[in-house]
Amino acid sequence: MHIKEKKFKSKDKLIGATLNEFCENNFENASLNRIIKNAGISKGTFYYHFKNKESLYLFLLKEGFDAKWTFINSYTTEHTVDFSKMDIFDKFLYQAKAGMLFASEYPKYYKLGNMFLKEKGNPIYKKAIEHLRNDSSEILTHMIDAAYENNELHTSYSKEFINKLLIHLFSYYDDIFTDSTNDLDKSLANLENYVRFIKYGLKN
Repeated sequence: MHIKEKKFKSKDKLIGATLNEFCENNFENASLNRIIKNAGISKGTFYYHFKNKESLYLFLLKEGFDAKWTFINSYTTEHTVDFSKMDIFDKFLYQAKAGMLFASEYPKYYKLGNMFLKEKGNPIYKKAIEHLRNDSSEILTHMIDAAYENNELHTSYSKEFINKLLIHLFSYYDDIFTDSTNDLDKSLANLENYVRFIKYGLKN
């Protein structure tokens, strides 16, 4: 799935061309020939690094995922807020706000994410979710482990139960809120309510 380690001088051009193509077209309609042409590389060069359009698409989604978390981590360390003193729920929200800022500064990756959500029901969506879930779950598991050790979570529930529940809730957030893909403020408001619900429930 991943690009081969051999130095690839045209990698950035290929990523740029791929990002442009998948921001404007769904997976089925995206043209690999057009990507290769716009990247200015040969088919031989492409097939040396990638098996097919699917492997390129999964690679691009992973690039976007990594870029977002690099941005979030940098944002967290560069600002004066003491992230270490937040509970897990405030950390979720703080990271979400950083993610929204990433979306505004890297609109093509944000648009790619929106286009990806439209793939629900198609085979590529399930493959991509499985491709990214391990990395996402690892991040959440680390946060949950720390929260559990700091007594931030209800001790009547096992860590395994909380881990599975929260990973599921955050992994499938977009299945619930699919109406806010073009409105960052509404997306953030929905997420704030979502995290508040997880923390406090619906009891008055």
